[in-house]
Amino acid sequence: MEKSAQKIELWMEQLRRMREMQYAYHKKFFHGLYLFLVLVVGCLLWDSPISLALVPLLVITAGTQSCFYLHFVDFARIHARFVEGRLNKVLGNSALVGSEIEDLYFYPVDAPKVGGFVPSAPLRFFSFFTLHWTLVWLGLATFALWRLLPMMGPCGRHYLWLLGLWGGLNFIYLAWFFYKASDRHGMDSLLKKSS
Repeated sequence: MEKSAQKIELWMEQLRRMREMQYAYHKKFFHGLYLFLVLVVGCLLWDSPISLALVPLLVITAGTQSCFYLHFVDFARIHARFVEGRLNKVLGNSALVGSEIEDLYFYPVDAPKVGGFVPSAPLRFFSFFTLHWTLVWLGLATFALWRLLPMMGPCGRHYLWLLGLWGGLNFIYLAWFFYKASDRHGMDSLLKKSS
């Protein structure tokens, strides 16, 4: 087999693996979203102080877990874009356009974002979807707190303080991580060196 044909076959295999990874983490994202929703609704229906206290913690964890899956989806998209670029050099400039279509249809993978919310494109459906679920989760957490705090008495203030600290730390880290995008930049740099 000719060396360039071997390279094309290898790159096609890498592209297939990255697309499968994208699909797998999209699937994990939605399964996780539904699992956390069932857990939160179950805690709200149980209506005990312990179950209500768990709701805000589950909400914070659901958000962080969702961002974890998005991190993997972005990895797969960046790697797929690189492989498509290599294949397009060999096959012709517009042979593979999947990455370009994803940037147009979902969100530009290089755009700064907080989780799935892209501040430069707040009206894109991906940003709207992220904002929608963020508001749903915050609403459920607020409802749990509204039910819980009267049961807690003076301890409620300490719980709110700890909850605010934990939620704030998670949000600050995720905003910093996704906005700074040092992993993405490092990956881009490494892929360009290997071209």
